[in-house]
Order: sequence, then C-alpha cells, then structure tokens
Amino acid sequence: MAMESEKLSILMVEDNEDDVLIAQRAFREFKVISGVSVARDGQEALDMLSATGRMAGQKPLRPSLILLDITLPLMDGIAVLKRLKSDAALKGIPVVMLTTSSRHEDIVRSYENGAAGYITKPASIEEFLDLARKFEMYWVTVSKLPW
Repeated sequence: MAMESEKLSILMVEDNEDDVLIAQRAFREFKVISGVSVARDGQEALDMLSATGRMAGQKPLRPSLILLDITLPLMDGIAVLKRLKSDAALKGIPVVMLTTSSRHEDIVRSYENGAAGYITKPASIEEFLDLARKFEMYWVTVSKLPW
C-alpha cells in the first residue's frame, strides 16, 4: 500500500460527463488516488493550473498527473498539451492523453508535443476499472515521479 506522500492527484480534462463519472468511480476503488479534479475544457484546465482567468485568485492546482482528452471545447487537447509543455512551472507534470481517437496522426502529435502516454478510452466501466488498475500499478509502483 502506498504511503500518503505517494498518493496521486489527477486532473482530468474531459467534457463528456459520462466519461468523467466512469473515471471517478474507477479511481475511487484505489487507495493511492488522493483525488480527481475535473476541468471541462482546455482553457479551464490552464486556468486551474495557473490560477488565471476563471480561477484567478485561487491557489494553482498541482496534480501528480493530467489525463487529457484531445477533443475539447474552446481549446483542443493538443493545444493544451503544447501550452503545458512550454510553461516552466507546468512542463514537469506528466500528461497522459485519454481519448476516443485512435488516429495515428493524433498519437504522433501527442508524443511529439510531450505526452507521457496515449490511451484510448475504454468502452465500459469494467474495462475502465481494468485500465485504472494498470494505471495505478504503473504510476505508483513502476514509475517514479519527481515529487
């Protein structure tokens, strides 16, 4: 079991309410996830991370990692990824693309712009639970984060 300092906090950037609910349910099953914050569009995610715009005056969010959809309102996931990786304060946060797209072009563009991983969204809660188990194993047991 992970110690408190090893718990992961996640920012999920997702506009589909069903996907958000499934992910939150799946991640609640695991004791190493301390919380899942949700941004409904790319601009909201950047505002949360930088305490600007709609989130001005609040403490900047610093998740352990970011789950980022490609298809988002206001600013797509690739544009968000580029902004994150060009910001000195945010570029160290691992970003995993979690999207319905399995297009080769999207996969290549994601990695070219600094994504730490690319996952096609599971279709069912059971598949998402399985993905969450694998995700937990990798990001807590196998991988080492800088904080």
